[in-house]
Amino acid sequence: MRWRLCQNMNHRRSDAPVRYCPSCGEVVNENIILKKCSDAEHAVSRKDRYKHCVHCGLQLIK
Repeated sequence: MRWRLCQNMNHRRSDAPVRYCPSCGEVVNENIILKKCSDAEHAVSRKDRYKHCVHCGLQLIK
């Protein structure tokens, strides 16, 4: 599990506000419905320096 190496606090929350961790891409809250994202939403996430999309889990930055 990559989350043990990840420093993102969403892994430690029982009610994380996002489905996927923006740092490692692991599911942190499976109760949030999977969302299909647009390229524009992914561009905003890249600008925020997220490695992974918090809605669909796609790797944004390599």
